[in-house]
Amino acid sequence: MEEALELARAKDTKERMAGVERLHQLLEASRKSLSSSEVTSLVDVCLDLLKDNNFRVSQGALQALASAAVLSGEHLKLHFNALVPAVVERLGDAKQPVRDAARRLLLTLMEVSLPTIIVERAGSYAWGHKSWRVREEFARTVTSAIGLFASTELPLQRAILPPTLQMLHDPNPGVREAAISCIEEMYTQAGPQFREELQRHHLPTSMLRDINARLEKIEPKVRLSEAIASNYAASETKPTSLNPKKSSPKAKSSTREETGDVTEKAVEPIKVYSEKELIREFEKVASTLVPEKDWSIRIAADAESGRPCDRRSVRLIIPVSVDYLSNWLVPLSTQLSDRRSSIVKQACHLLCFLSKELLGDFESCAEMFIPVLFKLVVITVLVIAESADNCIKTMLRNCKVSRALPRIVDSAKNDRNAVLRARCCEYALLILEYWADAPEIQRSADLYEDLIRCCVADAMSEVRSTARTCYRMFAKTWPERSRRLFLSFRSCCSKGNK
Repeated sequence: MEEALELARAKDTKERMAGVERLHQLLEASRKSLSSSEVTSLVDVCLDLLKDNNFRVSQGALQALASAAVLSGEHLKLHFNALVPAVVERLGDAKQPVRDAARRLLLTLMEVSLPTIIVERAGSYAWGHKSWRVREEFARTVTSAIGLFASTELPLQRAILPPTLQMLHDPNPGVREAAISCIEEMYTQAGPQFREELQRHHLPTSMLRDINARLEKIEPKVRLSEAIASNYAASETKPTSLNPKKSSPKAKSSTREETGDVTEKAVEPIKVYSEKELIREFEKVASTLVPEKDWSIRIAADAESGRPCDRRSVRLIIPVSVDYLSNWLVPLSTQLSDRRSSIVKQACHLLCFLSKELLGDFESCAEMFIPVLFKLVVITVLVIAESADNCIKTMLRNCKVSRALPRIVDSAKNDRNAVLRARCCEYALLILEYWADAPEIQRSADLYEDLIRCCVADAMSEVRSTARTCYRMFAKTWPERSRRLFLSFRSCCSKGNK
């Protein structure tokens, strides 16, 4: 990366373009977290490049920062004071590709941080910016943010609504139209309760009438409205009175023992009446799940892909789905390899949903996806790690996945990453708890014996603890073998397993 940064500092424009392109490629391909010093060097260089006269250079710098955001952890937050205003300025760039890249970067920052915090910080520069183009593009950015994050970041709409209503008086028609689109998206997410919120802001009667006329044409997401309505009722009128702790990743995430079967948007079922219609729906979604597509489009496609499994209008849906899912394996694996948590979370939700619908028929697919998910369990981004962990556990509850057991046991015994060893111990225990009576698991006593023998002596306490719990389940399943195994332990291990 140092070489790419050095090239990006060059005086020659072509060399700078080559430098930012190389930098973007390196960050896109990397799965290694960036250190504090690397983040500082990257931000320093990119802040200069954002002011470059060549739009491709500034566009490349924005793309590199977006790729780096998901690798930076907490380090990037130290640079928000300088970075966010600089990105807001690029919303007013004369070139649309630069404006689009700036919008995507702001959405990525919302994803890795807290959306409300980024909206408020960027909004302090953008809402009243002297450039109408900045105001318009920022309104479009927050419209996208509402669609992506509103269901999990409930204070977000309250932070956006007052300045958006102010934009309705903007002298530029493009800004006013962007503000109206933002209001329509809020109504889509919040439902009829949003009209009551509008009343509190004492808008002119004619303006309120025009807004309501446009809202009449929109079908709100009914299931989501209850959650957002309760937030409106419980919170104060001032949008600044937010409790960030309620929106923190730890507060939003479920425990590892839960299935995590939560998606950010409720997707209404569609109806199909023949095998051809169903296959056509599958093909339409699969064609969208490609890396070249914008990430927000892919999130929508992942959500859409749950819909063909939702209907009961045709009894042939389950066998058809199983046969046709093979066409989805590569596109879904690609989504899981993306470093944006929203995409990974939606893909994990889809896998959970499919495993619940198809049960044992999904087993061969689950065996293929579990090794892919192993790579995500150890990622430092909490949303990705927990989504992957919950996804694996949900699939193991719904499918035996016996052919994946050797891989799980081997990782629990030998993987260098302690987190993955601990998780794999949990997965092996889960299989034994749910599927001990299955013939394939009954034939796996040797695997479990090796697992317990190795993991009770692991350097990580969590691995040792889970291995001891696994031994107790092993004793219930294979009583005679458990006695011999117990006698083979060293005295310290035996005491822990009594």
